[in-house]
Amino acid sequence: MVAVAPTWRLRADGDMTYHEHMSLQNMHIANVPTAIATFLRVVQKHDSAALLATFADGAVLVDGGKEHRGEEIERWHDRAFVRTRSTVHPINVARRDHKTVLIVIVRGHESGSGGGRPAQLEWSFTTTREGISTLTIVPDEAHDLPLPVESYILAMNTFDLDALLATFADDALVNDQLREYRGRAAIEQWAARDIIGEHVTMYVLKAVKHYGHAIVTAKVDGDYDKRGLPDPLVLAFYFSAHRDKIVQLIILRKEPIYGLSE
Repeated sequence: MVAVAPTWRLRADGDMTYHEHMSLQNMHIANVPTAIATFLRVVQKHDSAALLATFADGAVLVDGGKEHRGEEIERWHDRAFVRTRSTVHPINVARRDHKTVLIVIVRGHESGSGGGRPAQLEWSFTTTREGISTLTIVPDEAHDLPLPVESYILAMNTFDLDALLATFADDALVNDQLREYRGRAAIEQWAARDIIGEHVTMYVLKAVKHYGHAIVTAKVDGDYDKRGLPDPLVLAFYFSAHRDKIVQLIILRKEPIYGLSE
């Protein structure tokens, strides 16, 4: 994307797991309270007892409107993550109404639609000195996007190279920061190196349909070289689709227009 040498590569078998590829030192984890960072780590280790220890006494976890307290939180983790071997990684973190709100991608979660289809969820935490006092889980707000664009974003956020390539027409064109990639072979090299290979995620801030095109403004993060780049890095993705395939994608830095509001 805007990167130089990647910090890790695909495994030889093409399988990608959180344990091998997710850096817990990136922006998403560095800016959250210690109890939440620990919670994310033990979720990934499928350690239900250690997970319960991240919660304060009397804490409540609400998933799908159902409350869980005490040992019920352990059983929730066993059911939602351990049995299904589900994984989770954050794609955005924000502070809202004295809460820490993470947008996460969960793969294999029982509440994900489509029988194991990755789910994008909002995890809203409150914490005290004792640990997590509340965690509320709800589906993240969906954007009205064409199917190939929605599939591209999901593939990018789940590091699925094959699914990402499947969203493009064979003769598609990608222009990423004024560098052009034309055709499937060139796009595959670009995606493997600069998107999947740099663990790049995108969190959609705004989506607009315009005369058959889709303009997506997103916060982007990953393992690319961030020197000299703004934080957060916001990019505009200009998608053109035809017959359920992306035929053109242009990616540009989203520069602020001072004195004007969107």
